Amino acid sequence: MKQTHFLSATAAITLAMALGSPGAHAHEIYAGIGTEGVGAGFAYALDDRFNARAEINGFALSRSFTAGDLSYDARATLLHGGLYADWFPAPQTAPFRFVIGALIGDDHVNATATSTNGTYNINGVVVAANGETVTARARYPTVRPYLGIGFGHTPNGKPGFGMYFDAGVTYGRPRVSLNVPDSIAAQVSQANIDAERQELQDKANRLRFYPIVKIGVTYRF
Repeated sequence: MKQTHFLSATAAITLAMALGSPGAHAHEIYAGIGTEGVGAGFAYALDDRFNARAEINGFALSRSFTAGDLSYDARATLLHGGLYADWFPAPQTAPFRFVIGALIGDDHVNATATSTNGTYNINGVVVAANGETVTARARYPTVRPYLGIGFGHTPNGKPGFGMYFDAGVTYGRPRVSLNVPDSIAAQVSQANIDAERQELQDKANRLRFYPIVKIGVTYRF
């Protein structure tokens, strides 16, 4: 609920600045790469100190990891949009800006537990896999707030090509689910399954503050 309120406030601030602008200003398209993957966006200069921006970023990554007594093969998929408001405290002096915004999307990790010799070790209890597979999923909230700083996207910049850089952090606690088939769950107590899921949750909680760093090219017209 708090994140929904944050998104509403961000959209309201951006809209208010747009309505307060007496006339059209420069537009900008841009593309970049960073910890969100590859992305592209559009910026609109509201006046000499403020920008409104919208962009989309995404990537997919496969890796293996261990949580508790289980090892997993996982695939992380990040695909989200972003709404941002930029404030330039001294646009005539430097293209430095403060950024507030929100990420909106379905960023998640799907994981499959790897069995050893046809067995799983669930919180210290070795059970037969019986041809079944234990899976897990961690999903970020749909809306996450963002705070950061950056260079570039200057409202009073000249037409043509330029560059930008952003560094910030977004917050959202991933929600973890662990799917244990009935034939496996029958061999181990629910307390052990819950303990294994908590190990996953603890690992996911380390990524509730997700760092965002990106660099890219702009074109102003």
